[in-house]
Amino acid sequence: MNKFIGREIELKNLKRMYNSSNFEMAVVYGRRRVGKTSLIKQFIVDKPAIYVQGVEATAETNLRFLSNAILNFEQPNRINKGRTFQDLEEAFEEIQDIANRQQEKLIFVMDEYPYFAQAASEISSILQYVIDHIYKENNNIMLILCGSSMSFMEHQVLGYQSPLYGRKTGQFKIRPFDIFDTKKMLPKVNDEDLMAYYGITDGIPQYLSFVDQNLSVPENIQRMFLMQNAPLQDEPNVLLQEELRKPATYFSILNALAHGKNKNSQISQAIGLTGTNSISSYLNNLIELEIIERKQPILEHNSRKSIYAFKDNLFKFWFKFIAEAQDQIALEKTNGILAAIMDELPRFLGPVFEKASKDWLWQQDNLPFYPKKISGWWGNNPVRHRQEEIDVVAINFNETEAIVGECKWRNADRLNHEMIDTLMMWATLLPKIKKTYLYFFTKEYSDNFIKYAREHNVKVVKYQDFFREG
Repeated sequence: MNKFIGREIELKNLKRMYNSSNFEMAVVYGRRRVGKTSLIKQFIVDKPAIYVQGVEATAETNLRFLSNAILNFEQPNRINKGRTFQDLEEAFEEIQDIANRQQEKLIFVMDEYPYFAQAASEISSILQYVIDHIYKENNNIMLILCGSSMSFMEHQVLGYQSPLYGRKTGQFKIRPFDIFDTKKMLPKVNDEDLMAYYGITDGIPQYLSFVDQNLSVPENIQRMFLMQNAPLQDEPNVLLQEELRKPATYFSILNALAHGKNKNSQISQAIGLTGTNSISSYLNNLIELEIIERKQPILEHNSRKSIYAFKDNLFKFWFKFIAEAQDQIALEKTNGILAAIMDELPRFLGPVFEKASKDWLWQQDNLPFYPKKISGWWGNNPVRHRQEEIDVVAINFNETEAIVGECKWRNADRLNHEMIDTLMMWATLLPKIKKTYLYFFTKEYSDNFIKYAREHNVKVVKYQDFFREG
C-alpha cells in the first residue's frame, strides 16, 4: 500500500468536524486526479463509514449502487446482493437507522455527487429535507459530498440557488501539491529533476505517480507523453471533453495562449472569433476550472491591464509541446519532439521556479511580515522608459510593505552585481509601498555574488535550501 502524502491541514479540519457533537456536512471538490478520493479514503480508514461513488448512468443504477453500499455496511457477508431501496428517501433514512446503532459518529460519503444529481435532479431537495428533519435531529452523521465538476459543486451544491445552500459546515477545495509535497512524493528524485516533474504535472498527485524515480527526465517524458499508450498523451484533451461543451473552441483558445497570445483581443484574432466579447464566456469557464487565470500586476486595480496565463502547468506543457505532435506520437517517431522539449525545458521551468519560490514564501514563519498576497508586478519604468517585470511580490495587509523578489532558474551561473542593482531599482517602482525587503531566488550562486547581495541587504535563497529544515 502506497504511503499517503500531504493534505495535513485538510485531514486536521475533517477530524475536527468529525469530533464535534453536531451533524456535519463537508463539501470536498477539485479538478479530476487531484486526490479528493484518496483524501477521503485516508480520513475514513479507521472510522465507521458508508462510501458510495456516483456513476454516469441512470437514476436506477445509482440507487442500486447506493443500496449496495448501505447494505454491505450492515451485512458485509450477505448473500442477497439484489435488494434495492424503494427510493432515495428510504435509503437516506436507513443511513440514520444505522448511525443510531453505532458507538461513534457515522460518515456517509457520496463521491462524484454530480453524477447522482444528473441522474436524479430531485436528490438535492430530498437530501435537504433529510438533513433538516432527520440528520440534524440526531447529530450522529457526518455527510461528505465530493465532486470533480467544480462548476456544479460551486453552483449546485454551495451556491445560493441550491437546495443544499446553508447546510454545509465545511468546504474543502482540493488543490494540486506544492513543491514540498511533490518532494515528499518523489523522494528519490534529485532537486533539479524535481522542478521538471513539478512543472510538467502541475503537482497533480495521480500524474506524479506516473514518474519512475529510477529513470531520467527525458525517459519519463517519453513514457508519460510520447507513446501511443502514454497515460498523459491525450489527458488535457480528454479533460476538456469531459468538462466543457464545444471543446474545439476551448482547445483553440488554449493553443493560442500556449503560443504567446495573452490578451482577449489577441486570442480572439488568433482563433478567428471577431469581437473581444466573443470569447469572454469561454475564458471565464477556463478560469473557473482553474486551467487558466486572469492576472494583473499586484496593487493594480485597473482590469484593462490584465492578461491571461495558464494556471495549470500540465495544460501549458501539453499545448506547448504535445498537442500538435499527435501524428508523430501515433507513429512513435518522437525523437525530434523529445529533443525540442529538452532544449526548451529550462525556459519552460522559469515560471515554474517562480511558482515554487512563492510556495517557499508561504511556508516561512520568519518573514518580515505575514503576506496578504503573493503575486508578480509589471509596469512602466519612468526612468528607463520601458516595461519592467518583477517575478515575486508579497505585500502586507495594509499594502505599505513588500517583499520584492527576482527568480533565476536559467543561466544562474551568470549572476552578476548588476542583477542586484536592478532588483533594488525595481523595488522603487511599486506604488504606495513605503518599505521593501529584497530576495533573490536562484538555482546556484558564486561567493562573489552572495557577498555583494549581503552588502546591499538582499537575501539570497538557493533552490536546494528550500527543502532544508529551519
